[in-house]
Amino acid sequence: MSNGIAGIWARVSTEPQQSLDSQVARAKAELEKKGYTVPPERILKVDWTSLDLFNCPQFQELRGWIQRKEIAALGIFDRDRLNAIGLQRLIFLSDCKEKDVELVICQGPAILNEPEGQLVELALAIGKERQVLRAQQGSRDALRERATVKRLPTTCQAPYGYKWDDSRTKLLANANWETRSFIVKKFIKGSTLKGITRELEKQGIPSPKGRDFWSEPTISLILRDTVNYGEYRALRRESVEPASRRGNTYGKSSSKYLPGLPLTNIVVEKPVINQAEYDLVIEKLARNKTNAKRNGKRDYLLRGMIVYEGDNLRYHGFDIRHSSWAYRYSKRGYKNGNPKAYLPGRKTEDLVEARAREILSSDKVLEQEYGWRAEAIKESIGRLEDEMKRLDRKSNENINAESELVNLRIRGKVSDEAYDRQMVMILAERKWISEERQRIQQKHTDLKQQAVSLTGLDQLREQMSDKILSDSFDDRRFVLESLQTRIIVTTDGRTEIEFTIGDKKHPGGSIVLSSPLNACPQYSIVLLEHPLLTIR
Repeated sequence: MSNGIAGIWARVSTEPQQSLDSQVARAKAELEKKGYTVPPERILKVDWTSLDLFNCPQFQELRGWIQRKEIAALGIFDRDRLNAIGLQRLIFLSDCKEKDVELVICQGPAILNEPEGQLVELALAIGKERQVLRAQQGSRDALRERATVKRLPTTCQAPYGYKWDDSRTKLLANANWETRSFIVKKFIKGSTLKGITRELEKQGIPSPKGRDFWSEPTISLILRDTVNYGEYRALRRESVEPASRRGNTYGKSSSKYLPGLPLTNIVVEKPVINQAEYDLVIEKLARNKTNAKRNGKRDYLLRGMIVYEGDNLRYHGFDIRHSSWAYRYSKRGYKNGNPKAYLPGRKTEDLVEARAREILSSDKVLEQEYGWRAEAIKESIGRLEDEMKRLDRKSNENINAESELVNLRIRGKVSDEAYDRQMVMILAERKWISEERQRIQQKHTDLKQQAVSLTGLDQLREQMSDKILSDSFDDRRFVLESLQTRIIVTTDGRTEIEFTIGDKKHPGGSIVLSSPLNACPQYSIVLLEHPLLTIR
């Protein structure tokens, strides 16, 4: 190694910057003044946006030169071209000092060799880091303001299957809309993500990036997009540092997906589905994640559906010599008081599937649910409406009483003490009327949702008509998931099965078909937490 050889480190951190050549020229001139020679192969010009320089391949190459003592000096236009993370800068400066590499700073004060110099450089690095973070936060705030104040999209890129109009306030369907519709409707009908990708590749449909193949994450993103039911949301994704890097990447190469901000002023042409169907899609995606096979050796039909009532922990499939299987409960290797820690796999699955097929195919069951259940809901709604009318009358009486009391007070026919006492009573009654009206309105809404759920049972039968007799594992699993099947092992050793019709997120508007698994198949709908309607 020649002691007169020097290297140059030039870096820009944003795309518009075009100063690499000028940085090199300035550093080279300063090094030559000090008698150093700069070979062309010792000049590093880098476009690097991340604060973390240790992941930069060119910076690692520079550190290699220093460690191997291949250069005697290093020219840098400004110290802010070095690490913006304080600890990284101290490590780099320590390497340079240990290997006797002189740092030539062209702009700004020279680096101090005294111990106090380390404190100075640490403070400068922290200041630079905070400056960058403030700039990034400013960009995020500007994007949020664009969405919340100006009600405009934060990106020019339209969702797959749509394009922006000239004013960017309307999403128009384009040639890819049919593909989006195909993906969403195939998933609703029971296709898997992998199955949809295979079908798209078979039809020769290119991916959003024009590739011949589709990935499952791409399909998942399309399914999760609220544009499917006609609502555009801004700020649905934020770039973040990955938990672990794959390959030679740097910066915020991963994404975090957010709920987003709804822009109700943006009109979406031709929504693919309605919001109720979208909710089913999201629920199914969540179930797929929960019930992922991971590294399982086989598929289990009731995977994730069996729970122990005592602690709500799930049973897991257990292979028995590759010829049979069972469902096993364990909590750190203990039964935890569960009287039925094992369920026979084949027998349990046959019983559950038989009940599910009866729900979806038996006219007797459907007539039972539509008959007295629909009549009971109608009767309860009528009682709630009568109760609301009574509250309206009491509200009018309350207002009249207040008006009369005020008139008496003005005419001096009632004392201050009596006025205050009566006014407190009137206001208390008014508050009670308001709270009672809200309670009744909520119950009325829940009953309406239950009526919709009963209608949904018939719609579910039509949707499942081609799957209830299928031998395909995916079809059998899809039927049970659509009924939101749940097998409960009670603390006294009984096994019960529940099929839910409706939305579990709103218990007042869902119905549950429940019966013991080993009993005769007589079903009754149990209304969840509804005191006005009790079916015995």
